[in-house]
Order: sequence, then structure tokens, then C-alpha cells
Amino acid sequence: MKVANCLARNKMERTPNLNINENEGGYDSLFARIKNSVIVPQNEHEWSVESLDSTLNSVFADYGQKAIEANNGSIYMTLSGGLDSTLALAYLRKNFPDSEIVTFTMGGYENHEDVKHARIASEKYQSNHHEIIATADDIAEAINEYQAKFPDANLEMATKYGDLDVYLLYKKIAEKNPKVVLTFEGIDELAGGYWPHRDQATEETYEKYWRKLIPDHLEPLTATAESFGINLEFPYLDERVIKQIAEIPIEQRSDFDEGKKPLRKIAREMGLPSEIIERPKEGQVGMLRRASRDLLRQ
Repeated sequence: MKVANCLARNKMERTPNLNINENEGGYDSLFARIKNSVIVPQNEHEWSVESLDSTLNSVFADYGQKAIEANNGSIYMTLSGGLDSTLALAYLRKNFPDSEIVTFTMGGYENHEDVKHARIASEKYQSNHHEIIATADDIAEAINEYQAKFPDANLEMATKYGDLDVYLLYKKIAEKNPKVVLTFEGIDELAGGYWPHRDQATEETYEKYWRKLIPDHLEPLTATAESFGINLEFPYLDERVIKQIAEIPIEQRSDFDEGKKPLRKIAREMGLPSEIIERPKEGQVGMLRRASRDLLRQ
């Protein structure tokens, strides 16, 4: 699940001061590696969809095993019903055919597009699926808790840009007591998942969104998860994935007609449901915005 694309200048109004604990390098190590990563080709390299597929398969095997060891035999992950999380689920099921995979989807209502497509993915790959449809009481409770945990955060901003949605998602995930949750930030920035990557496919566009990844997505997300004692793992931000995708010319990652082209090709070859592969990208930000705003004004 993505955290908001809030402008960096507003970050301190949205989120608390972070105090990330080190855990095998921790988020500080991850953030430093991201900042130092090169994501556009420096020289001509040969690459293939088959090689990327092999890398992703190995990465998800490693992260799945790490999750199993941390979670007493189960893998916990977020599932939006989009390409990225469904492809992750497919790799995990391929590598762990007999393991419990626990998935979580949040929607503003029962027929929300994320909820509908996540059901399709869960049924195909046999996950233990949990749908989170927030009630007014859930939202009111989350607002009070969020304000108590993060007193310096601007609630209007947190509501507008989806941080409150993410808080409620991880509050519900925490009820299952996972130690590690897999989540799938970073692949849009790497593989060209946003409309500007398709409309303005330049190195500057890719670098712009890569620079925004930490302040706009990862810092708010990791702060929220940490407040519930959850450690997040980001398979798509593994250095092997970054290095592999960085070798792909940007015009071969996305074009005007299609985003994340290599991933979609892999998804088709792996047999992901076509309605998920072809699903237009939709932001998850602020799905509870109206209800939260009304409660804040009471």
C-alpha cells in the first residue's frame, strides 16, 4: 500500500520525528542505499525479461523465507490487487506452495477496486485473506490514536494524503501479531509506474520520483509500522532488483501506452489474471478522506 505523494516541504507537518531502530542495518541503512543508488543506465547493458524474472524469483524466495522464520511459519503481506503486489504474491506462492500467506487489503467500501481485485488475486493464489473496510467508529478511534502517538503531525494533512489510511491498515494488521510484513514500495519509481513516466519518459522524471520515495512514502510508512512493532521488508528495493532494473533503458520500462512493461510481460507469462495485469493504476491515497474530514470537523 502506498503512502501519499505529499510535497516534501509538507512532510514535517504530516509525520512525526522518526526514531528508526537498527535491525540488520535497519531503515537507516536502506535509506542510505536508496539515496546512493543509480536507477538510470550509465552504459549500454544487455538485459532480458528472463533475467529479471530469475532475479525477482530469487529475491522473493529470500524475503519469503525471512518472513517465515520471523512469523512462525507464515508470510504476511499487503495486497492492493494491483500488478506489483499480485506479482509478489505469485512469486511467493511459487516458492512456498504449502506455506500460509496472510494478505491484507483495505478499501473505503466493499466494492472498492482494490478490494475486488485483491479477492481475485487471493483466490487464485490461495492466501488467508483479510479485507479491512473501515467503519466510522474505526476511523474515529484511529484519529484519536494517531494524534496521541504523533502529536506533532498535522491531522488535516495526514487525512488528505492518506497517512491515516495507512495507520488504520497497520493497526488492523498488528492485531494478527506479525513480526515482519512484506510491502511493495519502490517498483513504481524504478519501473515507471506513474503517469509522468509514460508521458515524459526522461531520466529527469525517473530521478525526480526516486528522490521523493523516501520522504513521501517510506518515512511515513516505516514510522507508522514501527509504532505497532512491525518490521517492514521491501523486496522490490532489494539491491539486486535495483541493479537489474537500472540496466533497462527507460524507454523499455514504460511508454505512452503501457507502464512497467517488463513486469507486465512477466505477469502474463506467469498467468496472472488479465483483469489485474490490465488494470489502470489508481492511487490508494485518502480513501477515507471524506469520512475522516467530517469527523475532524465535529
